[in-house]
Amino acid sequence: MLKETQLEQDYAAQEQFLAANPTSLGLHEEALKVLPDGVTHSGRRGEPTGVYIDHATGAYKFDVDGHRYIDYWMGHGSLLFGHAHPVIAQAAIDQISKGTHYGGNHAGEIRWAELICKLIPSAQKVRFFSSGTEATMMAMRLARASTGKQKIIKFGLRFHGWHDYNAVSETGVAPSGVPQAVADNVIVLPAEIEAVEQQLEGAHDVAAIILEADGASWGTLPNPPGFLARLREVATEKEVVLIFDEIVSGFRYGPGGVQALEGVTPDLTCLAKIVAGGFPGGAVAGRADLIDLLSIKAGNRYIVHHGTFNANPLSAATGIAALSMIAAPDAPEKIYGPIEEKATQLRTGFNKVFQEAGLNGQGFCYGRGSVFHVCFDPGNRQIAWPLDGDIYAPAFRENMADPEVQARLKRGIPEPLKTQLRLELDNHGVQLMSGMGGFVSVAHTTTDIEETIEAFAGAVAGLQKSGWLKG
Repeated sequence: MLKETQLEQDYAAQEQFLAANPTSLGLHEEALKVLPDGVTHSGRRGEPTGVYIDHATGAYKFDVDGHRYIDYWMGHGSLLFGHAHPVIAQAAIDQISKGTHYGGNHAGEIRWAELICKLIPSAQKVRFFSSGTEATMMAMRLARASTGKQKIIKFGLRFHGWHDYNAVSETGVAPSGVPQAVADNVIVLPAEIEAVEQQLEGAHDVAAIILEADGASWGTLPNPPGFLARLREVATEKEVVLIFDEIVSGFRYGPGGVQALEGVTPDLTCLAKIVAGGFPGGAVAGRADLIDLLSIKAGNRYIVHHGTFNANPLSAATGIAALSMIAAPDAPEKIYGPIEEKATQLRTGFNKVFQEAGLNGQGFCYGRGSVFHVCFDPGNRQIAWPLDGDIYAPAFRENMADPEVQARLKRGIPEPLKTQLRLELDNHGVQLMSGMGGFVSVAHTTTDIEETIEAFAGAVAGLQKSGWLKG
């Protein structure tokens, strides 16, 4: 049972939120009448509600009650350059005046594909879609069509969109609405090369291996060191198609994605988010012989593929605008260096907050490049989490194979603590993605990072006062 002081503090934090957001609360009541849970995305549910956004620019969002938030959702990772970047916004304005759907081919789709082929090592040819979910669906289908095999290997705790094949978990039991026949063709393994080798030993029914190139859920649970390289070797040996899901990581860590950083080239790469400059858009890029199964010349292996908004002129225009900046020779110095530096500043600052609050071992911040994750493990006395957030430091690396460590990293912050942290941060004018991490953009300034660290310190202090966290 919660202590009375904790209940009072929870009530106070919630009352502050409710009093400050009457318009959002009214909109939420309207939304409940026409939208399941009042939302259009499962990750946007909030108690008592999330705030409703009116507009956004740069690093900031402004809600319908007039509050400003330093934003780290950044369009679920799609806004590398921040909200309403002038180059991307102007590209959209210019294209809208020319039309948004021609029902025919246009030069923009060629230029967009050329930029992808220039930047992504695996990209010989490209096919466009409207989302990342569609991209992973097609990548799996291309693998099955090319190999004549049925089964797909994915890894536990990984996410590749909301379609049926991704919905299958380690249990192998089909979830609600998914045929068991689909589940029977998905093999879910731990992210261990030995498990993959054992599964493929003597097996002749596996078409593809798919994984997020930066680890589960945009790097929340990173891949083991050397894992991608070993997968490449095994997939080549066993003639299995290797698919990298770079929907989040593509163009996020560098111009060529994780595959360029790691020097490992998959057969197919799934892209979305940044690829369209923050507009709706996705793509599968990869070996020409695989992508050409979408050509009528493929004969009886031809995959018919329609899509009303594939490479629509508007998404193509914004995609070209974003990728042209990423493809510039000075992008490493002007884009990736500064955002990584600011993300490092943020991660270091959050870890200092944990340490100064006496929460060593109960919380830490970690990440890579411009990405950060926050992990709270209240009451933990079993796992010696690294104080600096370096979960792959030699002293901690062997712990990463522990399923309990993996589960806690993937969970990030347990409920209802996560809700309390979100309320505290909302009240302090900061929004993390799903309340436990996010993305630093080109638009964030050093001052924004400093204000975020200060807000996080205030939120942690509030959680301690309420008894949610104890030093």
